[in-house]
Amino acid sequence: MNKKIEEQTDLKDNSFHFYIKREGWPLTYMVGYCPGIKLNCPTCNSEKISIFFKPGFIGKEQTPWCKLMDTGNFSLCNDYEIIMNSNYSPNWICKDCYDCGVIRDA
Repeated sequence: MNKKIEEQTDLKDNSFHFYIKREGWPLTYMVGYCPGIKLNCPTCNSEKISIFFKPGFIGKEQTPWCKLMDTGNFSLCNDYEIIMNSNYSPNWICKDCYDCGVIRDA
């Protein structure tokens, strides 16, 4: 987990636990996605970016996000306040600097 987020987040309140508490919604395994375009980390400019849907992401909500990412009309966001308010957005992580965040509609 990104150290900036880890320092500011009480792990009892993080978004993963939000999904566990929701009755009637199935939990899914973490699913990776590749939009087929080069992405650069906003922190270190690395191209080693992984996009994934975290466990608990509702399956029917994945298709609109995948279509959006296929068009390339999205951005990588690592703003702490936006991350904490984006329970229904796919996530990304940089494999070099371990910065992370959510996918935003551009």
